[in-house]
Amino acid sequence: MIAIGIDLGTTNSVIASVENGQPYVLSVDSGHKTLPSVVSYVHNPPLVGRAAVMQQDNSSTVFSVKRLMGSSEKILGRTPEEISAELLMCLRKAAEDNFGQPITSAVITVPAHFSDAQRIATQHAASLAGIKVLRLVNEPTAAAIAFGLDQEQDGIFAVYDLGGGTFDFSILRLQSGVFQVLATGGDNYLGGDDIDNLIVDYNVEKLSLHDLTTDERKYAKLVAKHMKEHLASSADGCIDGHYNFRGTVYTFSLSQSVLSTLIDKLLKRTFSIADDTLRDASLNSSELNGVVLVGGMTKLESVRMAVREHFAQQIFCDINPDEAVALGAALQAESIQTKNKRLLLIDVVPLTLGVETFGGGVDKIIHRNTPIPTVEKREYTTYCDNQQGMQFHVLQGESSLAEGCRSLAKFELRDIPPLPAGIARVEVLFSVDVNGLLTVSAREKQTGVSQTVLISPSTGLTQEQMIELLEKAYANRKADDEKAHKIFVKVETERILLFWESIIEEVPADERNAMRQRIEGIKTAIAQEDIDTILSLRRDMEKHIGCYLDDIINSRLSGQRLDAISKTI
Repeated sequence: MIAIGIDLGTTNSVIASVENGQPYVLSVDSGHKTLPSVVSYVHNPPLVGRAAVMQQDNSSTVFSVKRLMGSSEKILGRTPEEISAELLMCLRKAAEDNFGQPITSAVITVPAHFSDAQRIATQHAASLAGIKVLRLVNEPTAAAIAFGLDQEQDGIFAVYDLGGGTFDFSILRLQSGVFQVLATGGDNYLGGDDIDNLIVDYNVEKLSLHDLTTDERKYAKLVAKHMKEHLASSADGCIDGHYNFRGTVYTFSLSQSVLSTLIDKLLKRTFSIADDTLRDASLNSSELNGVVLVGGMTKLESVRMAVREHFAQQIFCDINPDEAVALGAALQAESIQTKNKRLLLIDVVPLTLGVETFGGGVDKIIHRNTPIPTVEKREYTTYCDNQQGMQFHVLQGESSLAEGCRSLAKFELRDIPPLPAGIARVEVLFSVDVNGLLTVSAREKQTGVSQTVLISPSTGLTQEQMIELLEKAYANRKADDEKAHKIFVKVETERILLFWESIIEEVPADERNAMRQRIEGIKTAIAQEDIDTILSLRRDMEKHIGCYLDDIINSRLSGQRLDAISKTI
């Protein structure tokens, strides 16, 4: 079986294989080593790659579809998976033409910060293209594999991956062929596309061009992209581009200094993510052995200079940043097929996984940056007497509140034995496989009744909304944690009140009114969301009612009420 690795990119895609232990990139799209990730539906069958880019009818041409993976949005009546499948089929055909035999499996890379829904969508796209996914590998990890085996270095390295549509920052420990991801972070909406937009905005403003249509802006971005790529591959300090706007040819201009100014804020965003990721790994930049540059945007001299200055570390860019990810994927494919234990990859969960708790909080079960594959269990119980069903809402995200996370699935475990509240025991198991995909199961331990859910893409949020929710989670972390604490205290207190009210008639008669008044006072504090007062009154109530709990339990065991026993004394 031929080892195949595919980098399904936002702006360009690459396919690679391995020969005699050495990875190499296959030729695609008329002899080129990269396939523009562009599909045009002007003709049937659709045009893919450079032929699609050359189409004048941009209204029927799809760019950067990767940014929409995992969303419910349709483009030209097609899902992102269907459009991505066209790219994968083109890459597959190029490999089959090269080897003269069918290609049916491959390792495919995804951004490290891709959500569960986006990873499943990538698998669906591969399936539509007739490709079995041997494994989904995070892009910076794949690049590190290519770099690590090429350089034969051990140590702790950061991978700074600024591609056409996404940014990833990962920290890996490389030791004797073992690649362990320590932490990862990123932004699925930050990359070369945004740089192109900045170049267009700069020139449009300078030339006073207004009200560009969608197609006119697409064409302007192609001009900007060409200028940016020229600066990346040439020593020239500036470049001009010609833009035909409604019959008049305008000159776009771009220099290295202007480009550095334009992308300054964008780069600062990448460094903020990088610094957060270093903190997650309990490291600082001085403890790194170097920074590996990946992604087409790292060809820009202004990006390299900024990375070198920010981290104050040696940067590694010996492998073509456009090819490194595919090369690493091919090496991983060969390792899987040959069961080569010399190459061991330990990746991590990119986003925290958990379930919604009563009241809208989140019980975080598998935390982000947990090594995969992994399995975690939690045990839950019923909230009220004779409860025979329990609903579970599976969430993904960093917020302490359910409303701040992404919904992955909802399911209900039924036929729980009708028992007093808190007696039934339901075990929930979260399992994340090597591809980062999640399976959730719930089992009532007494009867064995169970329910299993394979998480499929949620259609409730667009990619833009997902990024917005993640940004809010980090920005509002303190406020969300405080709100989640309030929810927990209120819910826990309400549960305790139910128990106290169920036994109040068994408290000696001369104490009941005082107990009821204390309970009403706690209810008032709950309604006012006064957490300090709730806790204070709860402690006072626990002190008073605690004097009778042992007697109440003993009286129940003897079949007599406490007040009846006290009357006979």
